[in-house]
Amino acid sequence: MLKVKQAPPRLYLGATFSMDMKIRVGYSVRNTVVVFEESKAIAWHHIAQFTWRYDLEEVAGATRVTESFNYDKPWALPIIWLGWPERNRRAMASTLARIDEFLTGSR
Repeated sequence: MLKVKQAPPRLYLGATFSMDMKIRVGYSVRNTVVVFEESKAIAWHHIAQFTWRYDLEEVAGATRVTESFNYDKPWALPIIWLGWPERNRRAMASTLARIDEFLTGSR
């Protein structure tokens, strides 16, 4: 599970925030918000410039949340070869389930 280490009270375009992460060993990563459209989208990247993005779309009295990750940098090839896209796909599914549970109280 990720833990926000440092962040402003509310994110905005250009805001930075840090998170404690763990992949075998713990580490901290600093992110910069690169897209912020109120109630529509937020995206950020860290020093490697890979972008995580959430898009929000109102649908029939609810909100559809779509999470994406961008591997469009040349230095992504080693992590692609190591199978990270599948690992990220599983992590995204887990994140979206936690968001749904948090917002709806469902389990």
